[in-house]
Amino acid sequence: MRVQVDGELAPGVSSKDVILHVIGQIGTAGGTGAVIEFCGSVIRSLSMEARMSICNMSIEAGARAGMVAPDEITFEYLKGRPLAPRYGSEEWNKAVAYWKSLASDPNAKYDIDVFIDGKDIIPTVTWGTSPEDVVPITGVVPDPETFATEGKKAAGRRMIEYMGLVPGTPMEDIEVDKVFIGSCTNSRIEDLRAAAQVVKGKKIAANIKRALIVPGSGLVKDQAEAEGLDKIFQEAGFEWREAGCSMCLGMNPDILSPKERCASTSNRNFEGRQGAQGRTHLMSPVMAAAAAIVGKLADVRKLTDYKSSPHVEAAVIPETTSTAKAHTDERIEEDDVEKDKLADQPQDSSPQVNTSVSKSSAGLPKFTNLKGIAAPMEKANIDTDAIIPKQFLKTIKRTGLGSALFYEMRYNPDGSENANFVLNREPYRSAKIIVCTGANFGCGSSREHAPWALNDFGVKSVIAPSFADIFFNNSFKNGMLPIAIKDQAALERVHAEAAAGREIEIDLPNQLIKDADGNTLCEFEVEEFRKHCLVNGLDDIGLTMQMEDKIAEYEAKMSQQTPWLDGRAYLKRKGQGGKLVAKAVPVPKTNRGEEKKEPLEW
Repeated sequence: MRVQVDGELAPGVSSKDVILHVIGQIGTAGGTGAVIEFCGSVIRSLSMEARMSICNMSIEAGARAGMVAPDEITFEYLKGRPLAPRYGSEEWNKAVAYWKSLASDPNAKYDIDVFIDGKDIIPTVTWGTSPEDVVPITGVVPDPETFATEGKKAAGRRMIEYMGLVPGTPMEDIEVDKVFIGSCTNSRIEDLRAAAQVVKGKKIAANIKRALIVPGSGLVKDQAEAEGLDKIFQEAGFEWREAGCSMCLGMNPDILSPKERCASTSNRNFEGRQGAQGRTHLMSPVMAAAAAIVGKLADVRKLTDYKSSPHVEAAVIPETTSTAKAHTDERIEEDDVEKDKLADQPQDSSPQVNTSVSKSSAGLPKFTNLKGIAAPMEKANIDTDAIIPKQFLKTIKRTGLGSALFYEMRYNPDGSENANFVLNREPYRSAKIIVCTGANFGCGSSREHAPWALNDFGVKSVIAPSFADIFFNNSFKNGMLPIAIKDQAALERVHAEAAAGREIEIDLPNQLIKDADGNTLCEFEVEEFRKHCLVNGLDDIGLTMQMEDKIAEYEAKMSQQTPWLDGRAYLKRKGQGGKLVAKAVPVPKTNRGEEKKEPLEW
């Protein structure tokens, strides 16, 4: 898929506005089945960091990945990077020549083409609970009754209610409670520079309860502090925080209270993403900074003294390289209570995690025929945060998440069961299959926790009109079978059996879905390779080990053709027989017999 953005961006318009505008046009399922190549004069003018923000959010458009052709801006960015060849060396020149060859041919044909004029993009914000629900900051909250289909109207009404908005309200009239500038999408050094330019010499509005600046890494934090950006933010009333996910993920105390509204630079605005019943509006760093100063969603271009275009200016600001180590949060260095509050990897002791993982390494259970109760669902765009909310993502184990499946829909705020939710009713408590009539099931996060939670509950197959790519792939990786049925009549026949509480059977070898009496409801398609893996219980490790010799042969060949991919200049000392730069040293004992940690020898 090609997204070509030509022309020039106006002052105040950044890469975040570009990608929100694109997602608004094509939708969160618009890139399904594709890798998006971003190109055009606007993209070529962007810094590497701005390009990263766009590619980062390609998943929010349903794509498998996003990419931009390498050019001189790319090569300049790579100079001096740890794993890059030494600048000016023969290996560097060979690498650059190879990188230049990666650009798409001028006459290349694409399956999907999207053409956008840069002048049509203005500062963009979300109004609903999906990244595709965007409007220009100069626009108004849309009226769901004007939407094209009954399904979209119903979804729009739900979003309006959840977000606490009134159709027709100017976006610039919407007050916010908190502001978050951070996340892997928008916490790079140029993002912080651009936001600091907006708030310099100003104060956050009196109604802003909290405004957070969270750098994307310890190195970004060091560089920002070296440039004095931390002082600018703190003088304006922002909290200057340590690097991390913070409010983007909402796994620690950095969350919204129910019905609080946040101007956020993160990449997702699903229900409850930043806290139960929290309301999130996505936007660029300069727009979030403007919201903090005004106290409402604001057009950064209207602020006094704001004249420049950060996407251009940041690209020419010289960067410095920091060698400092990443920080720990000052609040947890001495205070054990704060340490427990802020830790992102707590002990796996909650009911939603498993402490007795099977030690079997025999691969996946073989999937041939699956017969069981199918639970009916009718909602479109069921995202991974709805399938398994972020507060349960702290485990890295595949089991134990079943009790948290669809947590927000399944339980009331007081922890009691929601009697209206399908999985809390008989016979669906023991459902092995989900039949969803809404499209784009599994949109959102790339983490595998969503299929883990479904699998642990007992659901081995999901039937829907379409799926988000990464969820679709992750399901197969975990021995599950997602079935896309585009024929509406066929899907309705399967859904009717589920709604009646009857069992259905999935016959994978013959690619049939049958009712409880063995009558065929419909056929389905599945890629032959995926089918082979499921039927034979092969996971990624099993597949890899089958090809061990060929992989070793390929790696040896690639080390000759593209040696810079090995990172040898970084990992090995030149002229010392290929010895590693870092090596383990004995750990000395203290007087009390305890181990004393020492840095590695370099």
